[in-house]
Amino acid sequence: MNRVDRLMAYLLMFQSRGLLRAQDFAEHFEISERTVYRDIQALSEVGVPISAMPGEGYRLMEGYYLPPISFTAEEARALFLAVSMLDGFTEDGPTKTAVTTALDKIRTILPIRTRRQAEALTAVMQFYAYPAPPINFDNPTFIALQGAIHENRVVHLHYHAQSSNTVTERDIEPIEFVLLDKVWILQAYCRLRQGLRVFRLDRIDAFRVTSETFDPIHKSENSPTSGTIKATVRFQKEVVRWVRERQHFSFQSERPCTNGDVIMTYAPPSHTKLLTWLLQWGNQMELLEPKDWRQQLYTITLAMSENHH
Repeated sequence: MNRVDRLMAYLLMFQSRGLLRAQDFAEHFEISERTVYRDIQALSEVGVPISAMPGEGYRLMEGYYLPPISFTAEEARALFLAVSMLDGFTEDGPTKTAVTTALDKIRTILPIRTRRQAEALTAVMQFYAYPAPPINFDNPTFIALQGAIHENRVVHLHYHAQSSNTVTERDIEPIEFVLLDKVWILQAYCRLRQGLRVFRLDRIDAFRVTSETFDPIHKSENSPTSGTIKATVRFQKEVVRWVRERQHFSFQSERPCTNGDVIMTYAPPSHTKLLTWLLQWGNQMELLEPKDWRQQLYTITLAMSENHH
């Protein structure tokens, strides 16, 4: 990044975050604090009113605002694509309405040529949520749990677990939401299980945000898409291409066999999520490890054959 772009980025950071230290700029731009001091001086010399707060950092003088921001053709293209995608994947509601008005505002400030390029691109691209349902950013449960995360409040859940098909009550300390394959996943510390767990939003039968607060010390080190146990599966060469096309979200790696088959490794958060997916490949796959999952898959297929005897 050249210096002019970096100085403009300083102003954007000031406007969005307020008080900032030299260390913050140095870490963000991967430069020395000495360079930051020179940059701050350069901004002051061209008339940007920056206030130094001894022992705290720097901030823009109250009442100072940046002029309207211009976008490059690449930035405009990225914005139009992102907003169009959000519009296509989002359920009708306040968020989708806001997406439309935001796109209109972006469109009005673009140069004519840039606007035409962006509109020409989005005119030949469409985004659909099918077969998955549209993403709902206005779900009352989603909004309430967002508030609980922000305020560090304990939540009491009635959760319907797929593995046991039972509803359990538990208190959790919510950490963050993750959108996984168009499904909202809540990561949280579960007091019942004494550890980090993930909860699908659509499997929460009931909840109550309590008045109890917690210290946000729990931080997930693993992705919600992966677990600690790894499974290896051999796929016959005839289906390898289609497996890759519809790959399971917990996929880790693959290695070829001499006959054209491929052995793939997975680390799913639970065995049920992987076994259900594997069944679609029929006798063109073989679960190699772990042995107990292999036995469970055998039991499932045996029960299926009995149903169709």
